[in-house]
Amino acid sequence: MLRSFTEKSRKIKAEMEMSRSITGTLPVLRDENRTSDDSGLTSDDTDRKQMSVSISECTPRVQRKANRTMLKNTSQGSSTSESSPCEDEAKPMPLPRRVHQTTTERDSLNSYAEDYEYDIEESSFERAEEGIRNENEKYADYVNLHEFVAIKDDKVVYSEIVKHRSVEKEFLPALPSHQPRHWEARLIQAAEKCLSVVDGADSEGTSTGPSVSPYHVSDVSRISSNNRTESPGSRKSSKLSRNSSPRVPSHHSYEDGTAYAIRDLCLGSDYYTPPDASARYSAGTPNSRTSLIPSRETMEKAGYWTHLTDSRIKSLKRRYVIFKNGQISFYRKHGNRDEEPVTKINIADIRSVSKIEQQGAAYAFQLVTATDKMNFMTESEKTTHDWVTILTAAIKATTLREMASRVTPIDASISGWMTRVKCGLSKKVFAALVNQKLMFFKNSNDLVPNGFLCIQGAQISEKQNGTEEYSGSSDEQLETTKDHPNQRKNNDSLCVQIANEDPVYLILRTSEDKEKWLYFLKSASGSAALCGTTFEILVQRMMAENVGNDSPLWKDLLFTSGEEIPKDTMTSVDPSERKKTLEIARACQLFVSVLMRPQATQYHIDLAQNILSTAVQQEYLRNEVYSQLIKMTSGSMPFGLQGWKLLALTIPLFLPKQYSLLWLLKKHISRWVDLPNESDETRMAIFCESALDRCLRVGGRQEGPSRLEVTSVLTRDVTRTKFPHSISVKLPNSEYQIVEFDGSTEIGQCLSSLCLKLGMRPALLSGYALYMNDPLTHSLLLLKGKQKLCDALSTWETHSRDAQRGRVSNDCAAALSLRMRHYWSHLKSTETPIERQFLVWRASEEIVNGRIPLSNQLCESLAALYAQMVFGDANHSLSDQQFDFIGQRFYPAKMLDVACIKSLRLQINTNWSELIGMSEQECVRVILQVLNKWPLFGSDLHEASMRTDNERKIYLALNDHSVSLLDRRHFDVIRTIPYSSLSTFGQFQQDFMLTVIRPLTPGSHPDEAPKERLTFSMQKNEIEQLTLHLAEYIRCQKLVWKVSK
Repeated sequence: MLRSFTEKSRKIKAEMEMSRSITGTLPVLRDENRTSDDSGLTSDDTDRKQMSVSISECTPRVQRKANRTMLKNTSQGSSTSESSPCEDEAKPMPLPRRVHQTTTERDSLNSYAEDYEYDIEESSFERAEEGIRNENEKYADYVNLHEFVAIKDDKVVYSEIVKHRSVEKEFLPALPSHQPRHWEARLIQAAEKCLSVVDGADSEGTSTGPSVSPYHVSDVSRISSNNRTESPGSRKSSKLSRNSSPRVPSHHSYEDGTAYAIRDLCLGSDYYTPPDASARYSAGTPNSRTSLIPSRETMEKAGYWTHLTDSRIKSLKRRYVIFKNGQISFYRKHGNRDEEPVTKINIADIRSVSKIEQQGAAYAFQLVTATDKMNFMTESEKTTHDWVTILTAAIKATTLREMASRVTPIDASISGWMTRVKCGLSKKVFAALVNQKLMFFKNSNDLVPNGFLCIQGAQISEKQNGTEEYSGSSDEQLETTKDHPNQRKNNDSLCVQIANEDPVYLILRTSEDKEKWLYFLKSASGSAALCGTTFEILVQRMMAENVGNDSPLWKDLLFTSGEEIPKDTMTSVDPSERKKTLEIARACQLFVSVLMRPQATQYHIDLAQNILSTAVQQEYLRNEVYSQLIKMTSGSMPFGLQGWKLLALTIPLFLPKQYSLLWLLKKHISRWVDLPNESDETRMAIFCESALDRCLRVGGRQEGPSRLEVTSVLTRDVTRTKFPHSISVKLPNSEYQIVEFDGSTEIGQCLSSLCLKLGMRPALLSGYALYMNDPLTHSLLLLKGKQKLCDALSTWETHSRDAQRGRVSNDCAAALSLRMRHYWSHLKSTETPIERQFLVWRASEEIVNGRIPLSNQLCESLAALYAQMVFGDANHSLSDQQFDFIGQRFYPAKMLDVACIKSLRLQINTNWSELIGMSEQECVRVILQVLNKWPLFGSDLHEASMRTDNERKIYLALNDHSVSLLDRRHFDVIRTIPYSSLSTFGQFQQDFMLTVIRPLTPGSHPDEAPKERLTFSMQKNEIEQLTLHLAEYIRCQKLVWKVSK
């Protein structure tokens, strides 16, 4: 580092000497170079004059002049004071410890090197280097290591400086003084000869980074369009569309919010833009409030209205009406305009304007305020239409003006994302219900809405299939689900029908959101009448009154009479579903009324599984289950604790469909949590409250509870721990790790905590995943990240019951395994010690299965290394138990069947005796060093047969950059296909097919196809696993490269 700094200083000195030869100036002192130093050469207390003198005296030119003066004075016999600075030997001036920030922008840290204007001689650094070599120190006392970060060094990359690796790069560890062992050199030489592959096969190309494929959509398999490269402009626009501006009144929010709202709302249509609006709003808008908010003076109208009332005499009153400046003024007649108006109505007080049909009034319309509803009539239908149009636009403009003047977010009853559909067109919006107005925002942080609906008096109803109103021009048609790519994700929708207007459909994401919005919209529209069963009416009354914990409504007979057998359902159901609902209600009552004894817990376990599994499959039963459980946990049942345990099992599975029941469930649990006396029921209420919050965040489940889950909750005290369930996970080294979880834990969360606990990198970089044994095929099934762990256990239990044709025994349990899914060869240097150990054990399975090409000599040497890693130093003789273990775990099974056991045992013992003193880490290092000589080490091999080559037995090897075709017998590389050359892949009839893009030469035949199809015969389950694995490699390739940079 000092040498590079010296070279840079020489260059700076030469440039500055050239500039001084022209201008004759010296370096100018700058304030940012004033620093403090431990050596005491400078001080922060030194003023500018003293600093300038000290700096000017330390320049080499002044020092040379001072030396000449000192020599002259010495020859004349005169002497100065002993502390004269001219007698001291010239010392290098220390560099500034820290460069203060300035307003100058730089591209990198290296640009600071050009800011130093110190003229430092070469002899100074030569002296410093001599001192370092003489004293065997890394740096002199006056040199600060942190100063050299800003000095350019071509050997150190900027990214390595950011990662704090500059010190590691600068000081490399000393080379080992010992010579490599003879057996190690012989082993490496044998590995190079055996595992090095001469790739003479036709390769589609090489790839050093993440390959970008020109993927196309086909019937075989669809590679996600997200893998396509985007232009910088498109990436920028996509980022701008995803990110939302802060929730403050800024010009950007008004331009995107208010201008859009005014354009769309002035003529009463949400999607129509007037012809003159493009020129009006395309120009610059220096003041958003004055230019985007409509002016009051632009909306004026006058005419005669006839007031319609129940009294026939009063209905004959005809008034002259003037609408101006946001106010409707009523006069007796046209000539009384200069007098005081008879009545005034502010436009801000009007909530809605709509046409009505009334007997005897053909052209009537209605004004709705907070306190009254007034009906009026004009002379003609056109006049009525004009009045309704201008008043509606005025109400909307007033609302927008009021919203634009706010500086704080609105207080909405409910808000969230939804899809608004009107006249066949859809748009994703953020909706907020404020009083009786449903406002739509472009972003969740906007203050000014781009549209709203006055829903007072509107009809709110459910619509099961919102997709019927979609047209081909909708930008929401591309939303699909994971399970059904050709279907829309959202089918839960509501219909808002306003008088004399087209219906508006609101498509929600989940059924829970639909029920919640349905309740609040009905309440705002005024159509939320008390209806339903007696219990549902009671809940609606409690919601309307917002009852507290001490309300007498909690002591109603519907909550306290729980000992009787239910004779009717508590919720509204269809007549065809009433019988099944009543059976579930009686089963819940039976579960709580019968005491669960330790000797007979199996009855309650089976009953709980039947109740909850049926409710998961039949959605109409969920409200009834929660209604019965709330009733039975209100303190009226003798064994109420059993009801709380059944409620704790129910909450992670699903939530009530009706929002009113969800509100009641929260209130019920909160009421028990707040009880002053602590009891078993209180502790269970706290546990249920935590489970409810977690279920609201992550969602419900797809399967019923498993036996493990039900047994843990019913037979244990789950209030003592946060995670009531536990299961063992088998590690690659055949050890087990216990994992704790709850009913809402996902596979991804479990895998992340497991990697963190074992000291591994994140699952994306380490490439590990969780697997579960399949009781039907006796193979391993991949567990997906978003899948709930309890769902996986329940599915395994169902398959096991089907395989055994009966009941699952208690000693039969699911087995989880942690196995490598992806191997990223370019990240070998970042592997942790535990990952290297797991990789060695995974390689042992491949060796035993014969999926790594090894010679006899190499197999014996690797078996000895594995023996040293597991057992340590060898004894005089190899025991039978040790030999059986080594042969079964570390030696190819096919070679073991035909080998001479006596000679093999002797050779392994001989090789093992040469490894005395090697540690476990050294064995792991040597094994990986040997196996990495094979270019395809770490690839996942799948057995297949080539259809186009007489059913030739091959391996399809998947790695992080390509698919390789290997001969199954000799492991010769037949062909290598990079992912960039793949067009489609997946199942074709009963085979697996790869479609490869083949570049055509200019002189190729016109009929030659640009694509080539390769088909392989495989088993059906193997085709599914291979397709999924290949898709994961392609999808994660770019992401891993970005994260690992």
